[in-house]
Amino acid sequence: MLRDIGYETRIEVLNSRDFGVPQDRTRVFVVARRGSEQPRTIPRQVSAPPTVHEAIGDLPPLENGARFSWLPYSGPACSEYAETLRTKEGGCGGHYVTKNSQKVIERYRHIHPGGNWRNIPAALMSNYKDRTRCHTGIYRRLRDEEGASVIGNYRKNMLIHPTQDRGLSVREAARLQSFPDWFEFSGSIGFQQQQVGNAVPPLLANAVFSGILEAETKSMNEGAGGE
Repeated sequence: MLRDIGYETRIEVLNSRDFGVPQDRTRVFVVARRGSEQPRTIPRQVSAPPTVHEAIGDLPPLENGARFSWLPYSGPACSEYAETLRTKEGGCGGHYVTKNSQKVIERYRHIHPGGNWRNIPAALMSNYKDRTRCHTGIYRRLRDEEGASVIGNYRKNMLIHPTQDRGLSVREAARLQSFPDWFEFSGSIGFQQQQVGNAVPPLLANAVFSGILEAETKSMNEGAGGE
């Protein structure tokens, strides 16, 4: 349909980790350019993205159901990535954690870093009609030394903090999506979690638009040089 109205297109599957985001997450991008010339490829930018610890290791420890609109950082930034996202005020907001039942917390305690629902004793999963049909991302505990799995609906998936027996806070999920700490999400905790999870990571979005602008500038300069 785009070609029918005079655009050439390029379809690319881009992984956030190739653009400095501490998360293994792919999205399909369709870039269209008016005329007969196909848009240029969006260049990958990094080979070693930050780990989970490098991204959130300086954020304060929290309890299940935490509700803090502002807290100081627990220590210095664990990486250049974290340093670029921190505020100048020595702390940030968004430390909101879903309050899980004690039964769910007990499940968390059986899951090692990198593990998932398979680590939970069957007796603790009795309310599941067929627990073997659970997706591998359900009850996934992140690893400090690796990038995160997909930060989608992380409350529904029960995505677990790498060292604490609780779900991720809004701010931790935002860090793993590359949002700066000054950025505020609005609404209830559920709405904020949805906003974080649905977003295209800012670093990836910036790379896509910067790549398009740079390609267009280069194309215009090449055209001017050939005339």
